Amino acid sequence: MDSNSSGTLNIKNVEIEAVTTLKREDGTPYAIGEINPEGIAFASPNSLYISSEGVSRKGIPPFIHEFDLETGSFVKALPIPKRYLPDSADGQTSGVQDNLGFESLTLNPRGFGDASVDPYRLFTVTEAPLVQDLDEPESDLAPKNRLLHYLVADGPALLISENLYPLDDSARWSIYNGLTELLALEQGGHLLSLERNLGFLGFGAKLFEITTGSATDTSRIASLKGELTKVEPIKKRLLLDLKDIGIPLDNLEAMTLGGRLPDGSQSLILVSDDNFNSDQVTQFLLFRLNLS
Repeated sequence: MDSNSSGTLNIKNVEIEAVTTLKREDGTPYAIGEINPEGIAFASPNSLYISSEGVSRKGIPPFIHEFDLETGSFVKALPIPKRYLPDSADGQTSGVQDNLGFESLTLNPRGFGDASVDPYRLFTVTEAPLVQDLDEPESDLAPKNRLLHYLVADGPALLISENLYPLDDSARWSIYNGLTELLALEQGGHLLSLERNLGFLGFGAKLFEITTGSATDTSRIASLKGELTKVEPIKKRLLLDLKDIGIPLDNLEAMTLGGRLPDGSQSLILVSDDNFNSDQVTQFLLFRLNLS
């Protein structure tokens, strides 16, 4: 990650070109508060994949659905293993934590083609550990998230594997720390991950390069509590601690590849979620991506 000769890369403006209203299977729009959509990924020629992280306290389960880009009509649902579904809105003992489900969503670049002739891979990861994977608060172990890896074609999607994603534990002094976005770079499980934290001094964020190739499939492991000496986690490499760029950060939750910069290098865009809070901002940050 570096900058141009002047030290900055600037976004001149951001314009909204169109709005698509998402619809239920029965063709009616979702009501406000009925879903909690967070992740979004485009699939050629005309599909959007949306992840909703769920709201356990309201009995709203997480999902990953395909929608028509132009009409917002429901196309299909990806299978979600039962262990991810909250077992109770009160006294929960398993499933995603309240408002901490599938915040992230990405498709591998090869999957930008037509799925009828070129099946693609979809990845998501829980923002925080499942309830049954939580270690005791006094534990020194890093929080353990789960990454899901799907193969998606014209027919039913197939969940290929799950892997242990260890959250960065250097930010555990924070009020909150979680994984908010993934970005697939190529077919073989090479991705970027964005981890965001909130502390007494405001928001922070870190950008990692991750690989899944050598990670253990955790799909048959009921709980990830405790020391896991026989489980190989996803490999991570810190690319950038955003506190080092010297600007106030907001609630960064989105990441995408942008267009090529004038020198031909790849751009990367990070975006924040202002939570409809007048004390926050929608922040767009532009970087030059350098993984060498």
